[in-house]
Amino acid sequence: MISSTVKAVRFYRRGFAVEAEGQMKLEKGRQTVRIADIVSGIDDSTIRLFLPEGIYGSNVQLRYLDEEEKKKTVSKIEEEIEKVNSKIGIYEKMNEVWLNNADFSQKENIASMAEYMEKLPLKLEETANKIGELRKQLEELNKKLEEEMKKANLPFVTVDVETENETECPFRLNYYCNNAYWQPEYELHTDEDNNEITIRLKARIRQNTTTDLKDVKVSLYTGNPSVSGTIPTLYPRYVNIYQPRTMAYGGMAKNTGAQPMMSMMMEDAAASDEEAEMDYAVMAEAVSYDAKVNYGDTMMEYELNGTWNIKKNEDFICELSASKANCRYHIVSVPLMDESAYLAAEVNTSDLEDLINTEAAVYQKGAYMGKVYLAVDLTKEKYDISLGKDETIKVKRTQVRKHTSNVLLKAQKKTEYEFEINVNSTKPKACEVTVLDQIPVSQDKSIVIERKDISSAVYKEETGELKWDFSIEPGASKRLKLAYDVAWPKDKTINY
Repeated sequence: MISSTVKAVRFYRRGFAVEAEGQMKLEKGRQTVRIADIVSGIDDSTIRLFLPEGIYGSNVQLRYLDEEEKKKTVSKIEEEIEKVNSKIGIYEKMNEVWLNNADFSQKENIASMAEYMEKLPLKLEETANKIGELRKQLEELNKKLEEEMKKANLPFVTVDVETENETECPFRLNYYCNNAYWQPEYELHTDEDNNEITIRLKARIRQNTTTDLKDVKVSLYTGNPSVSGTIPTLYPRYVNIYQPRTMAYGGMAKNTGAQPMMSMMMEDAAASDEEAEMDYAVMAEAVSYDAKVNYGDTMMEYELNGTWNIKKNEDFICELSASKANCRYHIVSVPLMDESAYLAAEVNTSDLEDLINTEAAVYQKGAYMGKVYLAVDLTKEKYDISLGKDETIKVKRTQVRKHTSNVLLKAQKKTEYEFEINVNSTKPKACEVTVLDQIPVSQDKSIVIERKDISSAVYKEETGELKWDFSIEPGASKRLKLAYDVAWPKDKTINY
């Protein structure tokens, strides 16, 4: 059995490829070589062995020791353990003999008693030291036995090798293992003074094998070799007229329909006072980026610099890269849904192509502010990254008027709606604010929506969205008006 040493690993999002090296001593002719130190979780169909020119290998197989072979592997250590236990027993007997002979009633004279008393402590100390040394040896042998038994349960690779001359040659062994993965972790660091946001990428690596990887080259690939590469097939997609179900309520039949619902989920967290008070002008964060980026035909590779130690069953985190993106910092509020104000960084979606549908931690001047979920729509030019609630901007939406009346000449009912949105700033500096609201959209020609006053908002007719963009000075306030009418046949009921 010859050893192999893992020199490089290539982590995929699931699994990793291993590259191991070693030396083999060969006799002239044909022989079977066993290569040990194989990482657990190996896919035996992926094993590839490379030998120098002129040396031929065949019949590469993954194998395990049978029970008889396992016994042979540990038999020598077990024999040594038996010998050490025997010696310990001998010294313990010697101690027992010396203590038993300390019966002074059997001694002929005082001189012999004194001589025995003088020798007894020395002999007991000598045997105790010997027993202590032997027990240390026994402890080491038991550890060695345990390690050898673990190794005996690990796989190894066998190969039939043929050479014309006795020689010693290097070999390289490549294979793939399933029980490992890496996942990207993003951080967003804000810089309002320069209208920039820094996007940091970290990697969380884990390998759940039985082996610690020591001094290995590491690469991270953004794809998965196990994912199917089959081109999808298009099937017909049929369109039919939808007939709504009817459900009975107390003998009356009513159409059931789903009402539109909007939700906005944002997280925020407060930074600790201690962290907020750090002098970042004096202190610089201890961070370095360890990866070189290589672009392949089907996936991207992060090649880490130097060599690394990755322990089994433990998370390993490293910094990969950092990039800056220009952005516009502004306050965003959607008071129809939530009267909170949120600090946001508006960026080009093209700068976030790698961050589609992922979670990212947010830092403001080094202070952790929580995590946000990014769901970037690449069909849109801009995307707002939420950076948490801004307590220095207060937004209040109030319904000023709601009046329903009959329009006799048109046989209609009409409801007049009027709302007022007040924005107040206690910020120490001017800031840009975006307020979003909406007017309902009619899906029936008999329902008429009429805009009355939208305070110069940008209006999207297909969605009914209203958008106000404005600047607000420190301590100032801004009032926005929203008014519209809804008219419908008076013998009908609308779902609104």
